[in-house]
Amino acid sequence: MTMELVEVDTRTAPEDLLVEMYHFYVPLFAEELPEDPPTPMERRIKDWRYGLETEATPRWILRDGSGIVGAGVVFYDLEQDLKNGYMRVNIRADRRREGLGRRLAKPMLDRLESVDRIRVSTHVKEGWSIEDYLTRVGLKSSYRERRSRLVVTDVDREEMTLWIDRSAERASEYELISMQAPYPESFIEKWCTLQFLMNTAPMEDLVREDHVWTPTTWRDLEKTVSASEKDIDTLVAVHRPTGDWVGSTSIQTDRLDPAQAWQWETVVDPEHRNKGLGRWLKGSMLLSILNTHPRIVRIDTWNAGSNEPMLNINLAMGFKPILITNEYQGEIKEVRFKAGV
Repeated sequence: MTMELVEVDTRTAPEDLLVEMYHFYVPLFAEELPEDPPTPMERRIKDWRYGLETEATPRWILRDGSGIVGAGVVFYDLEQDLKNGYMRVNIRADRRREGLGRRLAKPMLDRLESVDRIRVSTHVKEGWSIEDYLTRVGLKSSYRERRSRLVVTDVDREEMTLWIDRSAERASEYELISMQAPYPESFIEKWCTLQFLMNTAPMEDLVREDHVWTPTTWRDLEKTVSASEKDIDTLVAVHRPTGDWVGSTSIQTDRLDPAQAWQWETVVDPEHRNKGLGRWLKGSMLLSILNTHPRIVRIDTWNAGSNEPMLNINLAMGFKPILITNEYQGEIKEVRFKAGV
């Protein structure tokens, strides 16, 4: 059967190809979280259609007469972290162990090297047999990530109210302000400065440069989120004596999949920690979003496995781990040599 390898730009690809890709991915994503309903097709296609201007996400598909048998995606930032790239290869369950993964990996690694990347990373569900293979080809398990879920019916609203009251008493010099993207122009500089603090979050052994948000890149993110029919709600902790922004938390909601929401980054300036600001921010944000978005069923978030302070807050809120993934990273030249690609 003739095999065809095709590069795909999902921003401009024909709709019928994206529909075919969606049906290819549904059973593969179900391997990670088999009890979850499939992401709605309209949501998946919207995500493929819209992306940040500063990021490249080329894709490749392998197909024969039976349809798509494999697909891969590469990611790299066009302005930052210029030595790193990311790739993910998926092969249809009935076509594994035929060397299709290596066939897909070659153009993907070619692309990363063509833009001067020297390192590549990928992530897999912890415990999958592929982890042994990744180690053999020179990739090292560098970052353990926990995906956790809060089911709305499990939320103890009275406990969240107690958190808010206690934290406000402990942090009497602070106040919370709320905003929804797009943020006011007068806030953007302070917001970008505050988000740089996310670089203090544990990255374990992953080699990565600090990420810098600028007003331009943040506006690009807002535009992309809005175009894909999502919304971002944010709370910011302000130190009243100085006017400094010292903490924040955000939740993303989805107009196309209103049952699913995503807890984005929560950050508190190290100089203002141990005052209950994290609990105040997260408890207030949770109650606010549930009041304004009554169709939310679950809220998911990600944290480094070593980020104990945030994991403890999440557990106390009712978040429960649903998926552990390991991110593997290695030198592209070594990986190509050992994998024969």
